[in-house]
Amino acid sequence: MFSKKYLFLLVGLISLNYAFSQLQASTFTPDPEYKSYHWDETPKLHDLSASEQKMGMVVVKDKRIIEYYLKDGDIIMYVTHHKIFRVNSDKAIEEVNTVYIPMPDGVTLEDVEARSVSKDGKITTLNSANIKEVDNYENMGRYKIFAIDGIEQGSEVEYLYTVSQPSRKSGTEYIRINSLHKYLSVDIFSPPALIFDSKSYNGFPDMITDTVMTSKHHIYCEGIDIKGFDKEDYSLEEGALMRMEYKYAYNANGDPGERIDTWSDFCQSIFSVLEKGTSKSDVKIAKKVVDTMKLTTLNLDDKIRKIESSIKTTIALKEEVTGKNSGELETILANHVADEFGLLKLYNQLFTSAGIKHEIVLTTNRFDKPFDGDFDSWTYLQKYLFYFPESGKYMAPMELASRYGFPPADWTCQQGLFMHPVTIGKDYTTGVGQVRDISTNDWKQNQNNLFETAKFDLDMGVANIHYKNTLTGYEAYEIPLIYSYSSDQEKKDLVEKLIQYVFADAKPTNVNVTGYKENELFHQPFVLEADLSTNSVLEQAGPKFLFKLGELIGPQNQLYDDTTRHTPVENHYNKGYHRELTFEVPDGYTITNLSAVNMDVYHETNGERDMEFHSYYKTDGNKIIVTIDEDYRQIHYPVNMYENYRKVINASADFNKVVLFIEKKSNP
Repeated sequence: MFSKKYLFLLVGLISLNYAFSQLQASTFTPDPEYKSYHWDETPKLHDLSASEQKMGMVVVKDKRIIEYYLKDGDIIMYVTHHKIFRVNSDKAIEEVNTVYIPMPDGVTLEDVEARSVSKDGKITTLNSANIKEVDNYENMGRYKIFAIDGIEQGSEVEYLYTVSQPSRKSGTEYIRINSLHKYLSVDIFSPPALIFDSKSYNGFPDMITDTVMTSKHHIYCEGIDIKGFDKEDYSLEEGALMRMEYKYAYNANGDPGERIDTWSDFCQSIFSVLEKGTSKSDVKIAKKVVDTMKLTTLNLDDKIRKIESSIKTTIALKEEVTGKNSGELETILANHVADEFGLLKLYNQLFTSAGIKHEIVLTTNRFDKPFDGDFDSWTYLQKYLFYFPESGKYMAPMELASRYGFPPADWTCQQGLFMHPVTIGKDYTTGVGQVRDISTNDWKQNQNNLFETAKFDLDMGVANIHYKNTLTGYEAYEIPLIYSYSSDQEKKDLVEKLIQYVFADAKPTNVNVTGYKENELFHQPFVLEADLSTNSVLEQAGPKFLFKLGELIGPQNQLYDDTTRHTPVENHYNKGYHRELTFEVPDGYTITNLSAVNMDVYHETNGERDMEFHSYYKTDGNKIIVTIDEDYRQIHYPVNMYENYRKVINASADFNKVVLFIEKKSNP
């Protein structure tokens, strides 16, 4: 059976190995670069300015050498890291006093050195006996780990190591430490015929081609005084970091002008593998399965939902599946298990048999690395989607918590590679593709609507509340599925957890939950309704009572820090919150500060609101109905709109603090 890992090896490394095979055995092979790269034999503290000495940490040097090296007729990679840190705080010491070297299968540690230089010039070197190997460090795989001794505030910490590993055709380099980098350099070396291309993002220095060196192909970059900044709330997180992508792009031994491993190459390869992996028996089995589903009377959406539900409720996804005929549809359906490629094949064949037009899409999680269609690195091909052009909707075949129309939000609102097969002649099937935008849903589809009706028992200091929360789209996401798979006690615990997020002392009764069954997921709203009593929102202060109205909407995020913003706002999805808070004013009492409810904070583009927090009230006899509409209609907001975004976010936090005064009426 093809695992996803094997699939990418098959369609992704063929041309690299072919290029390597074209290198003549008699070709002169210089020593690898790391052999001639050394640190200073007599280290001393580097000169820093007065302001730099006050920084918690300064990255004095960050040098990386990546080399594709011909050894014994094969290409391996040597990867070298040389880093020097000045640490001026306890936090910085804690960050760098231990070095972690990942050692997955096939990786060998070739050389390692480490030392510290105290502010008084004392040098403490690494004792190699202190290097420990951990088989599965924090469930992240095998690591070599060692601590560096002799570190104090004002010290410098330095380490230099090289690993060898199986070659890969593309890669990514990040700047992950958000401190000032006094000097950064990256070098990529390869045999002269293997030409690499690169692209830099978010301020990472651009790579330059070395036109002098002839014994190797060499691209490199250097950066001076690169300023980092901490990750910001409501940003792209990892996707906002400085990074550089590189890929093997041309083979000088072949056609030096023909780009290698393009999007088109991948499309052709994946459909070639799909075609070869699908037998006549698979086609017959798929047709039989579709016939038993009785789809002909259903509309397009319901056809897709039924196929998706059938697979996701009966076929378990495993990383790798082995065994005789494990990749055949008959075996998958009988054993109820498949790897990613098996599931891809199953969905693809069922949709084809049902006459449902579809395209396979590959993209990324934009919070890890936004897809860039202008740089054809296959490192972007990470997440599978199906796109249905007749409905304009997407489905994530491997994601159990997701359903048709609502793929993982972090995969949308960016580009992806859209692919479909074409048949040439009678027997040859290949793939064609195009980079296009992956659309996102309208904000009105992602709603968190809250309806609460409160009556007060002033003698007991209690508010009796009927609570109803309606969630749709991404605002529900995993909750209905978790609820549906839970035991009765787990269901009760989940309901209490959701309600106690707003009312910590509540013990809900008369609970009613709908919208969690398989045929309702992402098709019907998830609704939680209950009665509760709480004394957390009512407090007596002398002759009057304080009604903490704002707490009825639950805790709110806030952005009161007004520091300079560096990155655009990036929401996981667009969304809206509608709340209706109704309460009865007790006989003989009045509310003396109802105007505190009124808020209207918003931003408009071309006369239309793109975000808002709007709250207002109306009266109906002794009833007060407070209505709140809060929405963020866009996923992206540029840096110049951050201040508006911050004000809207803070408006919800400000409303959370609204307290109304319930006072006795004055005698006429």
